[in-house]
Amino acid sequence: MKKKSFILSRIINILVSAVQIIMGLYIVLKLFGAAEVPFVHWIYTLSAPLLAPFKGIFHSILFQESYYLDLSAVFALIVYSIAGYVLVRLALVIESRG
Repeated sequence: MKKKSFILSRIINILVSAVQIIMGLYIVLKLFGAAEVPFVHWIYTLSAPLLAPFKGIFHSILFQESYYLDLSAVFALIVYSIAGYVLVRLALVIESRG
C-alpha cells in the first residue's frame, strides 16, 4: 500500500506557522518597546503587509506608560490562525480523497 504524501497541507502548515511566528514576534517586540535595531526593523517590515487589513480595527492599549499592546495585531494573529487551521483541514480532506 502506497503512503499518501499530504504535501499541500504541509505547505499550508509551514506558511501559517511562519505567519504566526512573525506576528507573535511583532506583538512581543511592540509590547516591550524594542529598540529600532535591524532585526526589529526586519520583523516590522515583514509584518506590515500582514497587519494592513487589520490596521485600526481596535485601539492599542498602553500599560504603565511603557508597555504597548497592539490589539489589532493580536486580532490578526487569531484570524490568521483560524484561517490556517481551516485551510489545513480542507487540504487534508482533499488530499485524503485523492
